[in-house]
Amino acid sequence: MKRESGRDGAISAAAPPLIVSWDPLAGELFRGHLEAEGFPGTAVVADHDFAESSTPLVVLPPPSYAEYLGGAWDTRLRGVPLDVPIVVLARPTVPVRAALQLNLRKSGVALLDAGRASTVAAVPSALRMSLEGGQVIDPLFIPSTGVQTSSELTPAELRVYELLAYGRSNKGIAAELFLSERTVEVHVRKIFSKMSLSDDRSMNRRVVAASLFQR
Repeated sequence: MKRESGRDGAISAAAPPLIVSWDPLAGELFRGHLEAEGFPGTAVVADHDFAESSTPLVVLPPPSYAEYLGGAWDTRLRGVPLDVPIVVLARPTVPVRAALQLNLRKSGVALLDAGRASTVAAVPSALRMSLEGGQVIDPLFIPSTGVQTSSELTPAELRVYELLAYGRSNKGIAAELFLSERTVEVHVRKIFSKMSLSDDRSMNRRVVAASLFQR
């Protein structure tokens, strides 16, 4: 897993963590494990609006992309305050990393693959790391474009490409990255050029680029 050193401004662990789970049984499993590992008072809520929470969070969104979007989990994750430590256990096919773009720059965040058998045991240490302002990111959540030209993309282009791959429009990408739509359009054209995706009316270049990203 990728780990980063602690950051200034991490809030303390005075408040017990709150587990937000789409599956109450899974939430209770993690609650018991966290309490046994030194987090007494951990509470569980199911399908809860946690956007205004000031408590450290352990979030278990639905495993499917459709349920994740249909339940507005993407919107809720984007609303988590930037100073709140958060651990998210999700499948890599669910775009939680894109939803936490700003949190990844500002706060303690852990992204763990919910499909791994070892994930339950890793949650307490990941929570402690996030409470210290550090980050733990499972490699499966680190983008891989699957194309040779990915190494030619600049960091700015890679950020745009990631959001494009998750279905964002140019307007949505601009809002997410605090850029003008004109700047995003320039980045998108350069991405298509470096990926050798020509302007062919028989092909949707955004769909092709997204498909290559997912590989």
